[in-house]
Amino acid sequence: MGSETQPKLPVIDLSDENLKPDTDAWLLACKEIKDALEEYGCFEAIYHKVPLELHNSIFSAMEDLFGLPLETKMQKTSDRPYHSYLGQYSLLPLYESLAVDNPTTVDGSQGFTNIMWPQGNDHFCETVHSISKLVAELSQMVTRMVFDVYGVQRLYNSHMESTTYQLRCLKYRTPEENETNMGLRAHTDKTFISIVNQNQVNGLQIRTKDGQWIDVNPSPSSFLILAGDAFMAWSNDRVPSCEHQIIMKENKTRYSLGLFSFKSGIIQVPEELIDEKHPLLYKPFDHFSFLDFGRTPEARNLLRTIKAYCGV
Repeated sequence: MGSETQPKLPVIDLSDENLKPDTDAWLLACKEIKDALEEYGCFEAIYHKVPLELHNSIFSAMEDLFGLPLETKMQKTSDRPYHSYLGQYSLLPLYESLAVDNPTTVDGSQGFTNIMWPQGNDHFCETVHSISKLVAELSQMVTRMVFDVYGVQRLYNSHMESTTYQLRCLKYRTPEENETNMGLRAHTDKTFISIVNQNQVNGLQIRTKDGQWIDVNPSPSSFLILAGDAFMAWSNDRVPSCEHQIIMKENKTRYSLGLFSFKSGIIQVPEELIDEKHPLLYKPFDHFSFLDFGRTPEARNLLRTIKAYCGV
């Protein structure tokens, strides 16, 4: 009976060519997105504008990427938290990941490729750039819908002008004997919005408001849209940041891809989202300074560090 009553993540089709602002289809999708985000902090988006061939190509390229020597992968460093090579953790032995900064630009994709393959790898560079641009369009559409449904359209352009992207490539190898099957511990992203795609090896679990973990099994052409901590603060707690984890249940390597959006400069709750029912809960904050706070001892054991960082 348990499997019959388990909640199921909402699935929203965003592939319709006629999905334009102010149309009936747009307004309906806006409401569906609002309801899904407020209930789960995430939803599954069907989005056919990213061809299946490109999905397959990026995951094939990721196998080549993670097949590089460790010393090569560790050359990807950054002064910003969560923008470097991550992995080789004793408590999370299955996990490693690499970040491509500004992947929607040719310079960003090429710069990362040059670090990994000084001799060049045009196929990897072009694949990363192509999928990043298409998924960024999805991120922009969802963001526009969120701003529309909350009545803050006036802020959309300035928000997008200060948005930057990171493409994080993630690998979870299969557990060896006596190893944990925990790929990634329960956490929330510190992004504004995260958009995740995976190869067909499942493992992602989402935690519901009542504390139940549900398995997420997206279709090959689907993307998972997750609200991050910055989004939760911006929405004045209307939207919870999505708590999720990775549990490796299949005897196969799992690859996933996350396009993470960050806002340069100050994030603050729009005045339209403050009223008697929703008093102001967050002070204005700098997104990248918030990332820095995430590395402090004070933040280490907190699930949602945003409340400790800038909660009223």
